[in-house]
Amino acid sequence: MIDEKEFFLKGERRLGRYTVVILQRVGEDGWMPAVMQLDALISNYRLLLRPFRKKYAPATLPAAYIDSIELTRRGNHHCVGLGLVTGDFLFLLSATGQLDHLYEDLKLMKVPPPRFKWDDKVAREDIQRLINFFNTP
Repeated sequence: MIDEKEFFLKGERRLGRYTVVILQRVGEDGWMPAVMQLDALISNYRLLLRPFRKKYAPATLPAAYIDSIELTRRGNHHCVGLGLVTGDFLFLLSATGQLDHLYEDLKLMKVPPPRFKWDDKVAREDIQRLINFFNTP
């Protein structure tokens, strides 16, 4: 699990914590959940994602790098779609059945925008690392 004391910045507070799975595209029209569950920690500044069973540094998605958040459906899966400033999309499933709460916390993270600037290079590298790892379009 992500340790808030280790990763949180001054003024950052937790909005919610969820177990999520990223949807992966399979073929032209298919979607399936990735095998790996992620610890998703939503703060008032960002979304942190980290695999439960592996000791990777969390991927950070600052609120400013998320263009859109919507409840959507991919294949037979109800999910939260995140449109990123890079033009990529991530589709998150809630492994605990709290999709509405996940969506509301992500929306709350976006308003008001944070008053500090993220390191653009680090944020884009984290986004690309997620995209490459899960091989999502």
